[in-house]
Amino acid sequence: MRALLVIDMLKDFVYEDGALPVPGARKLIEPINAKIAEFRARGEPVFFICDSHDEDDEEFRVWGRHAVEGTPGAEVIDELDKRSDDVVIKKKRFSAFFGTPLEEELRKRGVTEVVLVGVLTNICVLHTAADAAMRGFRVVVCRECVATVDEATQEWALKHMREVLGAEIV
Repeated sequence: MRALLVIDMLKDFVYEDGALPVPGARKLIEPINAKIAEFRARGEPVFFICDSHDEDDEEFRVWGRHAVEGTPGAEVIDELDKRSDDVVIKKKRFSAFFGTPLEEELRKRGVTEVVLVGVLTNICVLHTAADAAMRGFRVVVCRECVATVDEATQEWALKHMREVLGAEIV
């Protein structure tokens, strides 16, 4: 069983007036919605992984204030086909597994493979891929459904996930 993990497609990262807009994030909307439709058609679960920081989160020292829990910036963008039966996992750190119930939710559904889409390829996608691989999940990353700050960083992160973590890049 596979699960789709839609990582940090939040207003603060996708919209130009967000706290930390990611160049190219808007171009991911259509291909991610296509992936969501594909997973739903097969009866496979869709998880929305969402940064959700406390007001005084220590991460703000590095990245500035963003995706504060309860603010519009921490909400999934309106353009994605998010439904009430999708699982939402709120996270405080880069990895979707760190301090969250994600692994438990995946295991109780019999998931053995996670397909990763979203932002940022070299940060939250990469760290989620690493933690998934270390927990024994097969990891697939959809190249056309991830983005980061520049092409060199994008290629480095994809290469790292493929060569070091054994992820399949499709």
